[in-house]
Amino acid sequence: MIHSATAAGPAYLLAWERMPDGAWGARIAWIEMEGESWKGRTAHVTADDIAKLDGQDYSTVPRRNS
Repeated sequence: MIHSATAAGPAYLLAWERMPDGAWGARIAWIEMEGESWKGRTAHVTADDIAKLDGQDYSTVPRRNS
Protein backbone atom coordinates (compact mmCIF):
# COMPACT_ATOMS: atom_id res chain seq x y z
CA MET A 1 0.00 0.00 0.00
CA ILE A 2 1.05 3.56 -0.74
CA HIS A 3 -0.54 7.00 -0.58
CA SER A 4 -1.34 8.46 -4.01
CA ALA A 5 -2.28 12.00 -4.98
CA THR A 6 -4.10 10.61 -8.04
CA ALA A 7 -6.15 8.22 -5.89
CA ALA A 8 -6.55 10.92 -3.20
CA GLY A 9 -5.62 8.36 -0.57
CA PRO A 10 -4.35 4.82 -0.17
CA ALA A 11 -3.74 2.61 -3.18
CA TYR A 12 -2.16 -0.73 -3.98
CA LEU A 13 1.31 -0.54 -5.54
CA LEU A 14 1.13 -3.21 -8.25
CA ALA A 15 4.51 -2.61 -9.92
CA TRP A 16 7.28 -0.11 -10.53
CA GLU A 17 7.41 0.61 -14.28
CA ARG A 18 9.71 2.57 -16.56
CA MET A 19 8.10 5.67 -18.05
CA PRO A 20 8.75 6.56 -21.73
CA ASP A 21 11.33 9.16 -20.60
CA GLY A 22 13.27 6.49 -18.66
CA ALA A 23 12.16 7.62 -15.19
CA TRP A 24 10.47 5.20 -12.81
CA GLY A 25 6.73 5.36 -12.29
CA ALA A 26 4.22 3.08 -10.65
CA ARG A 27 1.18 1.03 -11.66
CA ILE A 28 -1.41 1.49 -8.89
CA ALA A 29 -4.97 0.38 -8.15
CA TRP A 30 -7.60 1.67 -5.73
CA ILE A 31 -11.30 1.48 -4.98
CA GLU A 32 -13.71 4.45 -5.17
CA MET A 33 -17.27 4.58 -3.95
CA GLU A 34 -19.76 6.16 -6.36
CA GLY A 35 -23.17 6.40 -4.77
CA GLU A 36 -23.79 2.88 -3.57
CA SER A 37 -21.41 1.26 -6.06
CA TRP A 38 -17.73 0.42 -5.74
CA LYS A 39 -15.47 1.09 -8.72
CA GLY A 40 -11.98 -0.30 -9.19
CA ARG A 41 -9.52 2.16 -10.72
CA THR A 42 -6.00 1.76 -12.06
CA ALA A 43 -3.40 4.27 -13.20
CA HIS A 44 0.21 4.57 -14.26
CA VAL A 45 1.63 7.47 -12.22
CA THR A 46 4.99 9.17 -11.76
CA ALA A 47 7.02 8.36 -8.68
CA ASP A 48 6.30 11.90 -7.42
CA ASP A 49 2.60 11.01 -7.20
CA ILE A 50 3.10 8.45 -4.46
CA ALA A 51 4.38 8.35 -0.90
CA LYS A 52 5.45 5.22 0.91
CA LEU A 53 3.56 4.27 4.07
CA ASP A 54 5.32 3.37 7.30
CA GLY A 55 5.43 -0.35 8.02
CA GLN A 56 5.05 -1.47 4.39
CA ASP A 57 7.57 -3.84 2.77
CA TYR A 58 8.17 -2.89 -0.87
CA SER A 59 10.94 -5.42 -1.53
CA THR A 60 8.63 -7.81 -3.41
CA VAL A 61 7.01 -5.21 -5.71
CA PRO A 62 7.83 -6.20 -9.32
CA ARG A 63 9.92 -3.90 -11.52
CA ARG A 64 9.08 -3.72 -15.19
CA ASN A 65 11.32 -2.10 -17.78
CA SER A 66 8.60 -1.80 -20.44
